[in-house]
Amino acid sequence: MTVKQPGKGWWVFAVSLLLLFIVLQLPAAWIIARVSPNNPYIDSISGSIWQGQADWHVEQVQGVVSWKLRPWSLLLLRVGADVELRTGDTRLDGKVAMSLNQRRIEQFNGQISTQTLSSLFPWQWPNNPLQLRDIKVIYHKQQGWQDAEGQMNWAGGMLGYPFEGHIERANLPPLMAQLSAPQGRLQLNMTTVQNERMGDIYLSKDQMLEVQLTQRLLLTVAGYRGQAGLDTAVVSTRQPLSSLRAP
Repeated sequence: MTVKQPGKGWWVFAVSLLLLFIVLQLPAAWIIARVSPNNPYIDSISGSIWQGQADWHVEQVQGVVSWKLRPWSLLLLRVGADVELRTGDTRLDGKVAMSLNQRRIEQFNGQISTQTLSSLFPWQWPNNPLQLRDIKVIYHKQQGWQDAEGQMNWAGGMLGYPFEGHIERANLPPLMAQLSAPQGRLQLNMTTVQNERMGDIYLSKDQMLEVQLTQRLLLTVAGYRGQAGLDTAVVSTRQPLSSLRAP
């Protein structure tokens, strides 16, 4: 009886699989040093490509990121991993994936602390973290924001923000925001917990931020007087996202 030998295709598959697992066990620091030798955001890397962690910093925020690769995402021609971000009281975890033209965030949950918010956006925030639930965002290099869903919740409070050289204060109620991606833009539809419209925030492909605020929201600002309908967008601004960040 003749035993049939594996064909060339099986040998190619087996060798490719072996090489993949060898690469996954290489030190993450060694790989990143060659792929991105001047990375300004990541340092103190430990572990392997398969599983590891690193210190990170963006603007004034510093923390730790840990990851565990999801090898089955390679079947979809993506590199995917389960990740966890930590900095102070900020905790975020979920799934990230990237391909040649697409970036994906899925099943992201956790909270962003007041300290982190203040470091990114130098306003006077109340001591209430921003809660994230089941966030999903898909971004395409050419087409912009393709899909978004999930919800953000914030307990509200007294917010101080710069306006024409002085600090304005708004006593905001608890807010929620639903994510969507109409016409290639990322949208946060802000409402009260009673589903009353407070405004909309849009982020375009070129990182331009457009904010529309309703009469209902502006009535929370100390000293504001207005006559428009509560759902009317009475303030609309458009500026680069980077202009809101701490210097």
